[in-house]
Amino acid sequence: MAIDPLNNPVYARFGVTPVINAGGTHTTHGGSMMRPEVREAMSLASESFIDLVELKRATGKYVAEITGAEAGLICSGAAGGLVLATAAVMTGTDATKIAQLPNTIGLKIEILTQANNPTGYLKCHEYAGAVMTYAGSFSGGATAEELAAAITDSTAGILYTYAYGPARGGLTAPEVSAVARAAGVPFIVDGAAMLPPASNLNRFIDEGADLVTFSGGKYIGGPQSAGLLAGRADLIEAALENSGPGMAIGRPQKVGREEMIGMVTALQLFIESDDEARQDAMRARANNLCSRLQGLAGVSATVEQDYESYHVPNVVIVLDGGEDEIERVWSELHEGSPRIYVAKNHGGLAANMVNVSDGQEDVIADRLIEVIR
Repeated sequence: MAIDPLNNPVYARFGVTPVINAGGTHTTHGGSMMRPEVREAMSLASESFIDLVELKRATGKYVAEITGAEAGLICSGAAGGLVLATAAVMTGTDATKIAQLPNTIGLKIEILTQANNPTGYLKCHEYAGAVMTYAGSFSGGATAEELAAAITDSTAGILYTYAYGPARGGLTAPEVSAVARAAGVPFIVDGAAMLPPASNLNRFIDEGADLVTFSGGKYIGGPQSAGLLAGRADLIEAALENSGPGMAIGRPQKVGREEMIGMVTALQLFIESDDEARQDAMRARANNLCSRLQGLAGVSATVEQDYESYHVPNVVIVLDGGEDEIERVWSELHEGSPRIYVAKNHGGLAANMVNVSDGQEDVIADRLIEVIR
């Protein structure tokens, strides 16, 4: 039965009002929309019982096939993947070490990264018991010599985080990989939101990642609580053994049978779909919204997509009133009727088209014009 997504009875029951999501695939507002095939697969999965570890291995083989890695694992989002990746490089498949976490006595406990690495998700490594260490400077990152010099006998892994935003200085991921490989230290890549393009599913393995994690509930369109971890067979096995249903550090990062099936279904649909047509549709909505805002006093709007700051078409809105005006407009959109979520991004607002349905861009334009005037 089709419903109005802005008048969804399951949320109305609890007094929670849905939003038009023009903020992207942020976890804060629900990730992305699952396709009907994904929802149907999850419903079917719920009707049978299976051996969970057997399903993990089977679905992991498909992740490996798609990413070009030796092995793969469905995890509880990219953040859960980071916890498991960290545990894996600390314990390997040693059952005694796995059982002792979060007690790290006697283990290699350091995850090394450049000092200018984005900080937002570094807690995920600490959740496994690791300690973050840094090389170089906050402003410029590290040189290969500085990174190599920061490796100690306690270094369990070296991290590179890909993230939206302007390019930062320091070593690139392939350059970090070379340092890690020379030292015999596993190289972990956080590629959580780095889709599209779909080629990134293979790129980071090709760049030398021993483990790489992706969000499943963003552009791929899987369950928000699922993600992908891919990499070396021995480290994926260690990650699996550090996860549930065993009583290990990753037990709280549990992934149910429904999420596993939903995730691989979404991944298959993503690989087989025409992403160029999807991008064209988003660009058309962005161009329509942008054109509606032209000539509005105190506002400039452009359509941006560069696969760095903006992976999909975004309408970037700059307000002459500065931060106070940005906050006012954002709040009135978010708390108004209909509720609209846009991102506060790079000194302005950014309306991301990935979760905007056809026609909703006109609703967003109407509200923006009303609020700004």
